[in-house]
Amino acid sequence: MRQLLHDIEFKETHSRLGLKINSHLNGLDKSKKDDKQKILELCQIGKLLATYFNDFEITQVIEKPDFIISNGQTQFGLEHELILDSKAKAQEGFYENICEKVEVNLENDPSVPNVLVNLHLKDNLSFKINDKTDLITRLTELDKHFILTGELYDNDIVNNAHRMKHTQKSVNANFGAYWQKAITKDLILEYVSKKESKISAYRQNTKLPLWLVLIIGGVGQSSFEVNELLNIELTTDFHKVFLYEDFDNKLYELK
Repeated sequence: MRQLLHDIEFKETHSRLGLKINSHLNGLDKSKKDDKQKILELCQIGKLLATYFNDFEITQVIEKPDFIISNGQTQFGLEHELILDSKAKAQEGFYENICEKVEVNLENDPSVPNVLVNLHLKDNLSFKINDKTDLITRLTELDKHFILTGELYDNDIVNNAHRMKHTQKSVNANFGAYWQKAITKDLILEYVSKKESKISAYRQNTKLPLWLVLIIGGVGQSSFEVNELLNIELTTDFHKVFLYEDFDNKLYELK
């Protein structure tokens, strides 16, 4: 396992990212689950290519594998895979979905201007699925009041909130401070093995050598980080295997 280095500024990466993915975002609707997932995949792989492999472009967005990339001379199939703590992600997903429903309610309210709201949720929330409808209603009312007045009234869901001008109405859930878990050799091997079992289908669909990109380093408690370089020897038919820390934009080559 070795870390790959880059020497470009964030601003340059952001500029390159648009060139990599904007044409592929056309027609995708973030309110649809499958499209939202594909938008995330495009952003993550686009940023990786923009930073570390800028001569490569995403030429096709497909399934099994997720993408075909090319530098004009060589093509690869590329499979994207998130490594997450499933239990923590289920809790995050519950509140993220509620915020998405609040967004829809606010979009349908002409009295609310375009704004980005970050909600800092209270620790140890214990709401259940049966509370979801009530939570959506309560958070819609709380958000609207906060957006229009700047006042966050007392409640048992949100500890703090911030707002800023935006091109649309957007509500984000912030889960506060947490300790990210360190990625382990066993977890990496587990995910590589899971993808290895599908490699024949990827090859049949593309007839190309394949890259596997394992994604960690998000902004929630469900994510993992690299604490040390691990001694990993992979036996795999993937041409290349990478581990990518998304938030910190760090890339590690595993094969």
